[in-house]
Amino acid sequence: MGAFIAKMLLPTVSSLVFLPTASVAAKRGFHMEAMVYFFTMFFTAIYHACDGPGLSILCFMRYDVLEYFSVYGTALSMWVTLIALGDFDEPQRSSMTMFGVLSIAVRIYQDRWGYGIYSGPIGSAVFIITVRWLQKMKQLRAVYPEKAVYTQQVGPGCCFGALALMLRFYFEEWDYAYVHSFYHLSLAVSFILLLPKKNRYAGTGRNAAKLSFLGLLCCVRHLYSLTMRNVTVVWCLFVVIKCLFVFVLQLFCVSL
Repeated sequence: MGAFIAKMLLPTVSSLVFLPTASVAAKRGFHMEAMVYFFTMFFTAIYHACDGPGLSILCFMRYDVLEYFSVYGTALSMWVTLIALGDFDEPQRSSMTMFGVLSIAVRIYQDRWGYGIYSGPIGSAVFIITVRWLQKMKQLRAVYPEKAVYTQQVGPGCCFGALALMLRFYFEEWDYAYVHSFYHLSLAVSFILLLPKKNRYAGTGRNAAKLSFLGLLCCVRHLYSLTMRNVTVVWCLFVVIKCLFVFVLQLFCVSL
């Protein structure tokens, strides 16, 4: 019985691997990325805890809402990690990050289980990074970034990321508790490897930006409220446009 309970709690405990990921990101100066990783860890752990024995008391929100933010946080973590890897200048970096926040929120609101929830953000970010790096190579007439980035970050990080997605979509039916836990671990390792060693916008010395635990909690709360508000607004606009389209179509059919 004890082994069974431990197995049921394994996905919840394995969700905590995103906490060291958030710590590493904050230490490297990527405070926004650390906030997203912490957001993902929090909702993923609570979501899996609701499936575990005797932990239903932790379900302070509806199960479908926890499920939504668990998937949303994972997809958003992939997006911000790849955007950080691209090392974009401002305001392009902030604009693309916000684009991911809004588009991923709407995409997952419609479908939480299809391949597109992760392939969309990954494919879009890889395309944007490839275009930027090719432009840099053309300007510098040399390999960009340096070869160490490809061998120490991009290569290993993509391998662990591919392993995580394979476990998530193809092997969970073997043994959900163990496979999903290894999925969490592989994904967290992938984020750490892909994230650059230093954020050049974080400052140095006394001017270096710092992130406290209370500040992290406030940022997570802000991200939650921002996501809920934007999902509602975008979805309402979608419904209004759809109603207008149907109304115009009906008028056209009546005129015929």
